[in-house]
Amino acid sequence: MLLAALAAVVLAASSGAQDAPRPSVVVIMTDDQTYEDMAAMPLTRRLVGGAGTTFRNAYASYPLCCPSRATFLTGQYAHNHGVRTNTPPHGGVEALDAERTLPVWLSRGGYDTSHIGKYLNGYGLRRSPTVPPGWRDWHATIDKSTYQMWGYRMHENGSENTYGNFDDEDPSLYQTDVLRDKALQFIDGHGADSEPFFLSLNFVAPHGEVAEPGSLTRPYVRPAPRHEGRFRGLRLPRTTAAGESDVSDKPPVVRRLSSVRGSRSQRILDDYRARRESLLAVDEAVAAVIGALERTGRLGSTYVAVTSDNGFFQGEHRITKGKYLAYEPSTHVPLLIRGPGIAPGTVSDELVSNADLGPTVLDAAGATADIPVDGRSILPFARAPGLRSARPILHEGLIPGDIDRDGTKRPGSTVGVYYAIRTSRYLYVRWKGGARELYDRRRDPRELDSRHADPRYRKVAGVLGRELQRLRGCSGPDCARELQGLDARLAQARPSATRRVDG
Repeated sequence: MLLAALAAVVLAASSGAQDAPRPSVVVIMTDDQTYEDMAAMPLTRRLVGGAGTTFRNAYASYPLCCPSRATFLTGQYAHNHGVRTNTPPHGGVEALDAERTLPVWLSRGGYDTSHIGKYLNGYGLRRSPTVPPGWRDWHATIDKSTYQMWGYRMHENGSENTYGNFDDEDPSLYQTDVLRDKALQFIDGHGADSEPFFLSLNFVAPHGEVAEPGSLTRPYVRPAPRHEGRFRGLRLPRTTAAGESDVSDKPPVVRRLSSVRGSRSQRILDDYRARRESLLAVDEAVAAVIGALERTGRLGSTYVAVTSDNGFFQGEHRITKGKYLAYEPSTHVPLLIRGPGIAPGTVSDELVSNADLGPTVLDAAGATADIPVDGRSILPFARAPGLRSARPILHEGLIPGDIDRDGTKRPGSTVGVYYAIRTSRYLYVRWKGGARELYDRRRDPRELDSRHADPRYRKVAGVLGRELQRLRGCSGPDCARELQGLDARLAQARPSATRRVDG
């Protein structure tokens, strides 16, 4: 039934398409933005979500910067594209096969391609920066200056430029605004009759800054000067500020953490406010991009997607900062998309993954990949938001034990490797070393009470465990297929009662 519905959507969308211009695609990606952080972006909610579809259940398959961005560029899970963390030898920009990525496939299909902003972690840090294959227009920040709102360096079509210095907050050189203006210049160079384009616009906000040695400036997130203090009175949500009182059911990486209180609580609050303030400039940039598409006559024929590479912890489960783990704050990301054939102001509850982003762009452009992609296009779900499927998604954490949650090597760290499966209701996690977690998110949305040892959930764990074993080694269409009967099997295994949980 779902396949028939999808076919109907495709046929409806393609009717009269022969006379329509080839669509352009703009993907705007932030860094470490949580699903809840969209509250700070009313213009984006109105101009993208209000003019298209908001996906309420979008997740990062591997919630860490470099693996996540590699998944976007390849349409593959990390166990297939090979980028397992942010630094060599297991990851970083060097681990990606850039010859087999989205810009290469699109450029072969006649698309002009532009990348502006953050690329993959380590770009220009260990090797001289170059323009990767497939990109015709290139303005990439160079690490580690990527994480500086002033004093950042950029490799731009073969030349290297520096914008200000770290301690001089010149409003005209604020990184988000400079990247915005470069995107507007690119769009303005493409009139309604020019070739279609793909624009990848990557803002570092609301990621924390990396301070230069000797700098007196605190390495918090710095908003644009015009937005500083805008959220001075904002309070942390109770679910964030409270942390978690009992972590005895959690794996060792969480059990060893102490309660969040005192100075740690204040730091979380300061960062929480600054992060939201830094997104105000991104919100304005999204509006400016929409305005540029409109004045060049391309808005009606352009898909615009806004998302984040991963989420971020701000006290939940006693984790004061970072990502990597499969919990909701780390993996749940915003995803809004507008474009041809997508009705305004719609909402989809389909479970989608960042592995779907690349295939979606290919679908929009009519281009093809030369490698098996693990995700699937979400355009049918955007065009018919009532469509639902039983496809689960995979979460992976493939960092060796000597690397911390944020991907940085730390002596004595023992985060470790995990695989997890997410359905519309459950999150099931298996850790290398034997730890297990199982959350019934319908009854426990904050993931406070793991049911892995609850006999009433034994059948649920069995069903999920078998599907997880398949997913962790999947490749291509096998990763994306709808699992017929999964909901029925879970319904048969579903417990009829449960303990009361916190909150």
